[in-house]
Amino acid sequence: MAGFFNRMYYGDPRKPDLKKEDTQGSRFKLFFTVLSVRFWQLIQLNLLSSIFWVPSILLLYMQGLIMQETGEPVTILFFLLMIICLMIAGPATAAMTYIVRNWSRDEHAWVWSDFKDAWKENWKQGLIMMLINSVLLLVLYVNLQFYGAMVAENILFMILYYMMYIIAIVIGMMNMFIFPLMVTYRLSIKHLFRNAFILTMVKLPFTFLVFAVAVVLTVLSLLYILSLPFFLVGITFPALIVLSYVNWIFDKYINNRMQEEGLEEDKLEYEEIEAEEAEEEKETLELGDPEGEPV
Repeated sequence: MAGFFNRMYYGDPRKPDLKKEDTQGSRFKLFFTVLSVRFWQLIQLNLLSSIFWVPSILLLYMQGLIMQETGEPVTILFFLLMIICLMIAGPATAAMTYIVRNWSRDEHAWVWSDFKDAWKENWKQGLIMMLINSVLLLVLYVNLQFYGAMVAENILFMILYYMMYIIAIVIGMMNMFIFPLMVTYRLSIKHLFRNAFILTMVKLPFTFLVFAVAVVLTVLSLLYILSLPFFLVGITFPALIVLSYVNWIFDKYINNRMQEEGLEEDKLEYEEIEAEEAEEEKETLELGDPEGEPV
């Protein structure tokens, strides 16, 4: 039993950290290599992260029981409580994202210390983002109820009804990028949304596929609320899939561009230094030495 917990905390000694040759090749190979090497650490991080999702899960579970027994619809009180519960999970989601992002691109991260540091670094934006997500969830639900009730009167409300589902899916896909953008780059809330929307649209079919896989895995783990799947694999394993894809998008559309711009800035700076040195040398030749002899 002690060996089991040692492997959970320190990792499997038979599977050391990634080496350079382990990460060469396709991103699929890197994903499965990371999954193999970081397996126990992913479970450990999942256990830590799921603590902050317990209020939201219990609230959903209780609401489901109420609807099943009484048939009453979801109330505004439920959404107000859900806003508080999701805000509790916001900073933890940012911290978990930071660690899984590092692992998925073959960078080291400690579960406990880096979780705490990433929490401190991103807690404010994490709270704000979950507050915004909660309000959007409430607005979408109210609109769905209204348009659904109005469909019988005007067929145009059917279009608006399904538009709400499309908007909800787009917001969900944007959240795949919002938290990684938050822990990777220094961006305001406005630019987090803007860049997340752009990156969602860039590879929309692939983004939707990854989103669908992650949602299915999470929902399947939540179906067994009284057992362990969600607390063991329901957060970090879907996150590893998402962040492996997101890292590819970042490298393709952000990091390479930033690197090219950085190289261009270095080149311009070097040319400016050379021009300044040439100008100083020219002035020295024109002035000569103090005694009038040419240098």
